[in-house]
Parts: sequence; C-alpha cells; structure tokens
Amino acid sequence: MNYQTKFIEYGSDEYYQAAQLRYRLFYQEHNIPFDSIFEPQEKQDSHVAIIADPGNSVIAYGRLGQNSLQEFQIYQMVVMPEFQGQGLGMNILQTLSKVALERGASLLTLNARTTKVQFYQNAGFETVGEVFFSGTTGVPHIKMQKKL
Repeated sequence: MNYQTKFIEYGSDEYYQAAQLRYRLFYQEHNIPFDSIFEPQEKQDSHVAIIADPGNSVIAYGRLGQNSLQEFQIYQMVVMPEFQGQGLGMNILQTLSKVALERGASLLTLNARTTKVQFYQNAGFETVGEVFFSGTTGVPHIKMQKKL
C-alpha cells in the first residue's frame, strides 16, 4: 500500500475523514457527541494527514496550532490502529515539527495520553508538570515539550 503525507484544508473531505478517525479513537467510547469534538481554533491551524492509496483514506492525522510567537502546539495526533507501529505517527510528528520550526518556533508542546509518553520521548519530548485528566474524556494526560 502506498501512503502520501499531505496538508489538508479545514472543512475538506479529508479533514472530515480525519475528524471521524479522531472521534472513533478518542471520543466515541465516552459517548461524546461528534459535533463537540471541533475546536474554534482549528480553522486557522495546520492539518496534516497521511492518505492511503488506493482509496484515498485518511489513516493518520495531526494538527498544529500557534500559542505565541515562538510556541506551537500539536493536537489530536491519531493513527488508525491497524496502521500503528509503521512509523506513520512519527512521520506526522516530524512534519508538524518542521512546519513549526519554519514558522519561527523555539518550543513545541503537546498534551499526551499517559500511555503514549514513550512515543513522544522517543521523538525528543520531555514531560512537564503533573498528570491531569482531560476535561472532555477523563483520560489521563501530561504536558510534554521539545525545544527546537
């Protein structure tokens, strides 16, 4: 199977495929309404997806937002379970990191599920502060950051 990493537009068909993937893996089990997963800042954020060919299906996704002039944040990293362990998440992470660096970032942050801390540590992120529980899902997370 061939994969293509690409930037996708907010509101596009690919964006909604990514939203459905996010919903299925992060929110559905918590009975959270689909429409509540969208955040207002998503419109101006950068969206990267990995598309599988054939079928043009979104199989991995991540979002990059800007918190301040030099701090950027990664949101909603997700890879379809059947494609995990193939480097797709790292591909998304590296693509978003490169964009942040090109836009002048010196610090990249994210809130990781505690079960994914090792993945982000392998990419050079460090934990910051204490574990907290998502206000939406109750899943334990911890803030992580990487100096660029």
